[in-house]
Amino acid sequence: MNQLPKLKDFQAPEGYFERLPDQILTREKGRKFSFPVPYAAAAAVLIGLGLAWQLGWFSPEPQLLSLDEEAQLYIDSQVWTAEDVLTLSDDPNALLDQIIAEEMPVSDDVWLENELTWF
Repeated sequence: MNQLPKLKDFQAPEGYFERLPDQILTREKGRKFSFPVPYAAAAAVLIGLGLAWQLGWFSPEPQLLSLDEEAQLYIDSQVWTAEDVLTLSDDPNALLDQIIAEEMPVSDDVWLENELTWF
């Protein structure tokens, strides 16, 4: 501690505190009111986006789907079950035959080959 230099006590210049209030008042009188432009710009952008959203400018165009595509969406999202689809059909047996034919088209050939060669 003895090696540290000794510091003198801080003293304010003479008359500093007497002149300080007058200096502050003259500096403040010289300032002009400046509107915060960045805040106004941000507010204008937010108001514009809010109005555009309310007017529906950002909503996507609805897609028109065919009846088959709409039914497929209901089935894929598991809103409709297989029983629901069959009850909506005029002829459920024809619908089942069509589904079987689409999903297993080679099954007819396999059965014919197996029937002829099994004995």
